[in-house]
Amino acid sequence: MKKHTIANNFLYYLFCGFSGAVVSLIVWLFLRLMNYGIHLLWNVVPSNIDFKFYTLIVCTVGGLVLGIWQKYTNAIPDELDEVMKKVKKDKFYPYNRVLFLCISALLPLVFGGSIGPEAGLTGVIVGLCYWAGSHMKDAKSKIPELMEVGISATLSAVFYAPLFGLASVSEERLDNKDKPDLVRSTKIISNIVAVLFAGGTLLVLNSIFGGGMGLPKLGGESISTAEYLLAIPLSIVGVICGFIFVTAEKFSEKIFKVIQGKCGIIVSTTLGGIILGVVGTYFPLSMFSGEESINVLKDGYIKFAPWVLIGSGLLKLFLTNICIKSGWKGGHFFPVIFCGVSISFGIGMLTGLDVAFCSAVVTAGLLGVTMKKPLAVTMLLLLCFDVNVIPWVLLSAFIGSVVPTKIFKLNKTDK
Repeated sequence: MKKHTIANNFLYYLFCGFSGAVVSLIVWLFLRLMNYGIHLLWNVVPSNIDFKFYTLIVCTVGGLVLGIWQKYTNAIPDELDEVMKKVKKDKFYPYNRVLFLCISALLPLVFGGSIGPEAGLTGVIVGLCYWAGSHMKDAKSKIPELMEVGISATLSAVFYAPLFGLASVSEERLDNKDKPDLVRSTKIISNIVAVLFAGGTLLVLNSIFGGGMGLPKLGGESISTAEYLLAIPLSIVGVICGFIFVTAEKFSEKIFKVIQGKCGIIVSTTLGGIILGVVGTYFPLSMFSGEESINVLKDGYIKFAPWVLIGSGLLKLFLTNICIKSGWKGGHFFPVIFCGVSISFGIGMLTGLDVAFCSAVVTAGLLGVTMKKPLAVTMLLLLCFDVNVIPWVLLSAFIGSVVPTKIFKLNKTDK
């Protein structure tokens, strides 16, 4: 009996590893298509066309195309929180329109939306997990575990951050009825196996073909005592930015809910595209997911005026929510990280503080407000900053996770 159990566990973990590899392959293919589309639309075509309002035209057309696609396919990607809420409430996630969802998630990214890819991808992966549970023998009873495996692998592959994938799921389990000992053993092992296979697959694919996203290393190795003393004020700056983001989210949701109710999704997405195009024309750093823009700032932030960096970051806090709520569905992790980095670089230039330390603390506070997962925030930013900054990242993320909830009542249920 014991040998039978060990054999079953081994086969299950092997299946989790295979699932992680498949998820990684799907993420890699999606990101490759996204990068090809962005390169064609924003590099190849503009190099042959000299038109001042190219950004405005493309974003407006993109909004129109996206609205028409959503209206006639009804394939609208859910944000990460929405996916988890549906899974918890319905114990099911639809999988019969996965291909349409892939296209719906891809379109706003290619047209320059100020969003990240993780939301659309998560919905696709969770849908495939339910498909596997419905069509594979003995898999139905393990659907909650398969979804956690899929989400862990997806986040790990998108951000190239295995520890973030593990921490994000562990801080918000999909099945709240599981016993603690089961969570500590089977689920943790299965998630680790999936993340390892996902990371290995992504490493092989990137080595052979190139691709991927990931976050750049921003440093923070030489921090003075005076800068450490300013960690709390910088955390408060991050919390304020987080409060701005959440406020913008609620405001955008109310406005575009009315627009969609009275005028329809096509008008809503087109209006979102027009706003994106206008802002992107004068503040190009505010467009796209923000990962490439962080690289631009890292290598040449000194070329920008501090007010441009701070303004771009603040604008993107609003623009990301305008995109998402108008129908340009996507994630907010990459955009929010860019916002924290851009604002912090501007603050560093104005005050003379180390820009990496400012970025680490401010961004952690901002992510703490938006994610409510201090450990996951720390694991995500671990890739960007040196180890000696990490304690301050954890502190700032904790402050961001707790303070606004207590003072402003910013709970996940408010979203």
